[in-house]
Amino acid sequence: MSKSIYGIDTSKMSAQTIYKSLETKRGPYMDRAREASEITIPQLYPPEGSDENTAYPTPYQSLGAKGVNNLANKIVLSLFPPTTAFFKLGLSPADLAATGKAQGEVQQAMYILETSIVNEMEVSSLRPKLVHLIKQLIVGGSSVIYVPELGSPEIFKLDEFVVKRDKKGNVLRLVIKQSVAFTSLSASIAKQLPRNEITDEIRDGKKMLDLYTAIVKSDDDTYTVWQEILGKRIDGSEGTYKTEDLPYRFIPFVDSGEDFGRSYIEDFIGDIQSYEGLRQAILEGAAESARILYVLRPNSTLSAKRVQAAKSGDVLVGNPEDISTIQSDKRMDMSVTQKEAENLKQDIALLFLLDSAVRRDAERVTAAEIRQVSQELEVALGGIYSTLSNALQGPLVKLYMNRLVKQKKINPVLKDSLKLEITTGSAALGRGTDFNVLNTFVNTLGMILQNPAAGNYVNVSELIKRMAYSLDINTASLIVSEEERQAMQQQAQQQQLMEQAAPELVKGAMNQQSE
Repeated sequence: MSKSIYGIDTSKMSAQTIYKSLETKRGPYMDRAREASEITIPQLYPPEGSDENTAYPTPYQSLGAKGVNNLANKIVLSLFPPTTAFFKLGLSPADLAATGKAQGEVQQAMYILETSIVNEMEVSSLRPKLVHLIKQLIVGGSSVIYVPELGSPEIFKLDEFVVKRDKKGNVLRLVIKQSVAFTSLSASIAKQLPRNEITDEIRDGKKMLDLYTAIVKSDDDTYTVWQEILGKRIDGSEGTYKTEDLPYRFIPFVDSGEDFGRSYIEDFIGDIQSYEGLRQAILEGAAESARILYVLRPNSTLSAKRVQAAKSGDVLVGNPEDISTIQSDKRMDMSVTQKEAENLKQDIALLFLLDSAVRRDAERVTAAEIRQVSQELEVALGGIYSTLSNALQGPLVKLYMNRLVKQKKINPVLKDSLKLEITTGSAALGRGTDFNVLNTFVNTLGMILQNPAAGNYVNVSELIKRMAYSLDINTASLIVSEEERQAMQQQAQQQQLMEQAAPELVKGAMNQQSE
């Protein structure tokens, strides 16, 4: 049954036409991605028309590549910790009561389910794909991940797809363009293609075919998916998916409400370009300084040929004042260039969370200093973590849950009633912030209570309440109330009186027995 969007029958739509109509809007994003890629990792977004024989430009510095690789791996490690679930599954109170099981039994079952999903991700080689995905996002700003029901996920770069989204960020149209060899197509698909368009070059694999995959949102909020080659829609490729079940996911890095996402590098590409230029100047200056050029005085008894032919240790007859070397008096200029390059290097290293940037230039640097700077830098990525949590982490859990349903490892009825909570990324940063606030509160409180004279000058109970309020700490069930404190003191006094009276009672009992 065909779907419609804005009254247009999706069965009459052409994926190739949609792709070409949206391709021009992708142009500025591609230009920025290639510009950023050229000074970081050139093969991520090579120039248009590149192939396996293309010679990529070599940057004059490796800091950009190191930074992208480091940041990508740190983000993946933070969002997807190995062998540990980055999410929690649970049931609502009503669904929990309907099971008739104890909460402990349900939690144990949820733990097994979480472990099964994580194992399925690892078996499908998701982690290396995610590292490649995040690299593309850092440099290009947008990517697409496809999670099939079986096998390993696929990643599509910015130059392989076009997208149209609404102001809320929902995908309206997404078309992926892949180059495939005719020999890689199944026999059933090859038979559907128009024979008059299959040339000898295509048949021999010398010329590739364009495979278009279209994902279009219909009026009923479902997505229609189909594939086509040479303008022919492939029979059997059509499918309809609910939003949460759609296996094709568009991932932006910085979501600014546009059709495509913005990259991380885009905000400070000027620093990297400046560092690239300074490194080029420094290397070229150093190479020039390494050149040794001799100058001979006219009418010298030494000849240029004899000087050139002389080997180390040879004896030449002549006046040493007749020969000298050319020296470039640019040491001061080069030192200024070197200093500015070092400043830029430090700034860029901080932006990419490189370990060298969080170490203070001193003889002794404590682990606490490094940890504090690292936490501050990670907090700066909190907004990106939130975007990736909604666009990547949550959908991945649901898609891999669908895989387990297909494998009959999860009851489909149970799947619909599960509640999902992401526990890494921005959620982990929030818990880390809570811990730091509580730690500050406890340490300050400890210093106050250690001083018995503090109660003579301030109302300690009121001070504790104001401290907690200033740190935005919920004191419910945390701070002992005045009534509870008095009851505890009274109980302690009674305990002390009993301990003091115990020896007298024992002595009296012994006296009665002796009589």
